[in-house]
Amino acid sequence: MAKLKDKIQNALDEGRMLVLGAQALLGFQLITMFTEAFEKLSVSSKYVHLASLSLVAVSIVLLMTPAAYHRIVEEGEETEHFHRFASRVLIATMIPLALGVCGDFFVVMRKVIVSSTYSIIAATLMLLFFYSLWFGLTLYRRKHPARSEAGAFERKGQQLAS
Repeated sequence: MAKLKDKIQNALDEGRMLVLGAQALLGFQLITMFTEAFEKLSVSSKYVHLASLSLVAVSIVLLMTPAAYHRIVEEGEETEHFHRFASRVLIATMIPLALGVCGDFFVVMRKVIVSSTYSIIAATLMLLFFYSLWFGLTLYRRKHPARSEAGAFERKGQQLAS
């Protein structure tokens, strides 16, 4: 079992890595607003893009929160409370991040296939895909842990020997 110090370091490192990706995504979203193609979008698509941009910005704030909390509230100390807090915030970050990505996916689909209905369906399916992997699969694996590879190799070796 990992030490608390290692768990906290992993949580902080995960947040740092995720914030870089989210910042790059936010940058692309901001640049899009200054293109000629953006001006040609429908007003509703512009608002969906703005909402998506806002959701990604919220994600960035959430991703940066554990580091600030660790320094300010915990004064750099490694506590179980902080580990739980950081873990919960990182998980919560996935909710607005997925919504932001799927919102922009809707805008792109709507521009390409010119159908709000099919674009909503496509964006909803993408959101379900994200949440299924991020939450559904992980909760399933938590309740049904995989057998260890070493154990699988041992069982296979025993079967071959028989």
